[in-house]
Amino acid sequence: MKLIVCPLLLIACLSIGHAYTFTSSEGAKFDGELIRVRSDSVRVKRASDNTEFTLNKSRFSSEDQQYFEAWAETNRDMPNGRRLRAIIADKYSQNSLYIGGTTGWKKREKGTGDIIDREFSYVTPENDFKQATAHPKPGVWDWELGDKWIEHCAEINQVVRLHGPISPQCSVWAMEDHRTAEELEQNLIEYMTAQCQRYDAYEHVKWMDVVNETITTKGRWFGPKPGTDKWENPWTIIGYDLSHPLMPPLYIKMAFEIATQHAPNTKLIINQHGGMEDMMWLTVKDLVIYLREQGLRVDGIGWQAHVDTGFENVPYNIERLHELINWAHSNELSFHITEMNAWLGGEQKDYEAQAATFAAILEALLEHRLNGEISWNVWNITDGLAWIKNRDKEGTLFDANGEAKPAYYAVQEVLENPPPPRAPLASTPDF
Repeated sequence: MKLIVCPLLLIACLSIGHAYTFTSSEGAKFDGELIRVRSDSVRVKRASDNTEFTLNKSRFSSEDQQYFEAWAETNRDMPNGRRLRAIIADKYSQNSLYIGGTTGWKKREKGTGDIIDREFSYVTPENDFKQATAHPKPGVWDWELGDKWIEHCAEINQVVRLHGPISPQCSVWAMEDHRTAEELEQNLIEYMTAQCQRYDAYEHVKWMDVVNETITTKGRWFGPKPGTDKWENPWTIIGYDLSHPLMPPLYIKMAFEIATQHAPNTKLIINQHGGMEDMMWLTVKDLVIYLREQGLRVDGIGWQAHVDTGFENVPYNIERLHELINWAHSNELSFHITEMNAWLGGEQKDYEAQAATFAAILEALLEHRLNGEISWNVWNITDGLAWIKNRDKEGTLFDANGEAKPAYYAVQEVLENPPPPRAPLASTPDF
């Protein structure tokens, strides 16, 4: 693989961890990876035995030296240590742990694309599969951005989480107060069916957030509000299942019916915001049981984990997180931290405290790595391109310039040196 290859392959081989065939100035060849470039030397890892060594650039062919220069320019802001996805591939079993990141397709060109490609084993496209983008109103469709993600992630071997749930993240059309139950039901059926049928066939589409933010932190069903400018959930207008004591909104059952039928190859997830509130998670668990009693498939639960720095300093929080993961695995559910941020308040930002919060939550998750599938995903990649409402809270792993913060290195350290795994559960714990 040299600089005369096609542009897509060239871009791929410029990333850390990508295989390359080196050629010495005498013509000898060996396969390996480029680890570091200095002014007069390079450090490489030989593929045959994973040995790392440093050599003078002059010992390589002129073509390799051009490759070194291009590589150094591409990776000039690279964090120290190994990339997160390289650690995962090396230290963890293939199907037990996934580390992901979230950005939007249009943000990729502003720097988040390079970071998410090199660091993460899976991707949650931010808004590009949501109803407001793909199906903003009846008869209007736009899958362009979603299709680009599917194609790109296949090329670089990343798993995709479809984040296009039936949820408050809906179109303005759906939030308009005059919408009827019949109109909303038809819109839901059209969108969810099309999403499932379009993407279920792709092997690297692993999960689908079927519903999102359905329950308040007090354990009640989240519903509509007047107007179209507030955080609301219009789908409850469709009605409730009054035959069941839980009285769940009908839209949830409808969404899972469609996903169960039309997405047989994709794992179906309930994604939930909030903290470790007891009543909220009790309702989530009751909802899982209700859906399964209806003959529908629920494969996992997700926690968004938009938390304040210092979350772990309340012992109850980490204790309840462990209990929730135990419950999920005991009931044959995967567990996902789907949207983590650690918010920083005030003008004086304590980046070390933020790093401790990221580390503590990831450590708690990793303790369960032998008992079932787990995943961890940071919401947004850089502070400069994060959700504008909380951008000043700097809740991501990379600063506005794309440079790694202490939180990144805390995540890297936990992955390199994980806590001891918990023993397999003997029975379903009480919650």
